[in-house]
Amino acid sequence: MIPRRLVRTVPQFPNPTVEGWWHKNSQLHPEWERVTYRDPINPEEFPLTARSWSRCSSGAQRAGLIRLEAIWHHGGVYIDSDVELYRPLDPLLGSGFFAAWEDPQVVPDAVFGAEPEHPVVGLLLEEALRRLHSSDTDWRTGNGAWSTGPGVFTSILPGRSDVLLLPPAAFYPYHYTEMHRANEDHAAIPWCFGAHHWAGSWL
Repeated sequence: MIPRRLVRTVPQFPNPTVEGWWHKNSQLHPEWERVTYRDPINPEEFPLTARSWSRCSSGAQRAGLIRLEAIWHHGGVYIDSDVELYRPLDPLLGSGFFAAWEDPQVVPDAVFGAEPEHPVVGLLLEEALRRLHSSDTDWRTGNGAWSTGPGVFTSILPGRSDVLLLPPAAFYPYHYTEMHRANEDHAAIPWCFGAHHWAGSWL
């Protein structure tokens, strides 16, 4: 079982909208442990990735490593700070590992859950670090969040029998190219657990 642990990473001073979503998400999970990793983050808690943080070209890229290592050690459900949940996530806890498609091409790392030391999380961590340290990646240009997050998830998760990949509407009921749909009643979709609101923390 995936532990009843809701995890997020935020900057030192998150905005009120983000805090409002976290409060709502916490109310939906009153018996869950809620964990926030907030800057400044103690590198001693992240022995697998902290030595690589200096190679990260953005906070979003570093957050990709932190979320993977946090879930690797302790398990739980990671949600981006701009995710608003509509329903409790308990029905997904028996899956061992879950994530969701954003569209037919991409599996992002904005929402995922796993048991502690799930083998797939180990593979994701290994690949994220490999890409960060490889000379054939573009970690020096732009924010590079793709290399520790969606790029890694998209390359490893599809087609695996030990992973539950949910359809886009589960957590991405509107695409980042469809911001005009942000205010629709996504909670009315029976299979929608929440919405990633594309706040653009990686920009």
